[in-house]
Amino acid sequence: MEKKIAIIYGTRPEFLKVLPIIFEAKKRNLNIVTINTGQHSSLLLEIENLFSFRPNYNLNVQNIKFTNSDLLSNIILGINKVLKKEKFTHILAQGDTLTVFGASIVSFLEKIPFYHVEAGLRTSSIKEPFPEEYNRRAISLATKLHFAPTLNSKNNLLNESVPEKDIHITGNTIIDMLQYVIKKEEIIIEKNDFVLITAHRRENIGKNLENIGQAIKELAVENQQITFYWLMHPNPIVRLQVNNIFSNAPKNIIFLEPLNYIDNVKLMSKANLIITDSGGIQEEAPSLNKKVIILREETERSEVIECNCGILVGSDIQKIKTTFNNEINNKNNLSITNPFGVGNSAIKILDIIENDK
Repeated sequence: MEKKIAIIYGTRPEFLKVLPIIFEAKKRNLNIVTINTGQHSSLLLEIENLFSFRPNYNLNVQNIKFTNSDLLSNIILGINKVLKKEKFTHILAQGDTLTVFGASIVSFLEKIPFYHVEAGLRTSSIKEPFPEEYNRRAISLATKLHFAPTLNSKNNLLNESVPEKDIHITGNTIIDMLQYVIKKEEIIIEKNDFVLITAHRRENIGKNLENIGQAIKELAVENQQITFYWLMHPNPIVRLQVNNIFSNAPKNIIFLEPLNYIDNVKLMSKANLIITDSGGIQEEAPSLNKKVIILREETERSEVIECNCGILVGSDIQKIKTTFNNEINNKNNLSITNPFGVGNSAIKILDIIENDK
């Protein structure tokens, strides 16, 4: 029986990480059906447009009044409805969002094999990041083949008694996407006198974000020759708090609306330093020769610390400032191999899937 694979995504980062797999699957004339749950709405549509892509289905599950439980139930119902129509035989999804969690639940209950891309990321606390850490642990229970980006991720799965034969180290598909954009746009990597900042994680909303903002304000005052670009997040709660914190911001802090992926890569490629709580940026930064100050107490991407590309500072004002001052004048390029891959992850993943019986 021929495989018919549903490739399911619902957020901007997921789309970026499954698109190389979709491209490669179409090159191989594989039988796939693409489903956008709509967990992110306008932001995701913009990036689909950027790459001239239309999924077979858009479930439009999002509603700003929904709780996470509402959202998850709609995702499950929506995927199951497409399953009844399309009769797909396998599901592939990437990451740890409610979309991926919902897809894994459908796969388990309907006895459909589940392929998990970016498997095995872990922190020590089920509440950080929330709800992603819970999601990723639960997703592993329903997974047939685990595509781990690194050896560390594989070891995490082995520690949870996942059979080694079911785990494959493939690198991370975001590096496929990054290399594609760098080549297509002929992006030159260099360092200019500006710093890029992003902060949006749920666990940072509140006092943590207030501390982060205070640290950035102080650094801007103390380093007036440097421009601080703060990339705003569409989350209205985050935006409101950031606007309140910076009601009297120094003039060298400039707030940018969300950028499309290509413009985002261009901006990162020119930054001197990146300050962020983003997971994806931690993966991309080594390929862009950038050091990352990580606004989290713990990272599930420990490789970025091990390769000396990232430093954990949490939301501690003094740690943020001290680390910034230590790194801002470091003009040396990192010149390392990205521990998250070299840009051939989609090929590896589909080679394995095609041989899966």
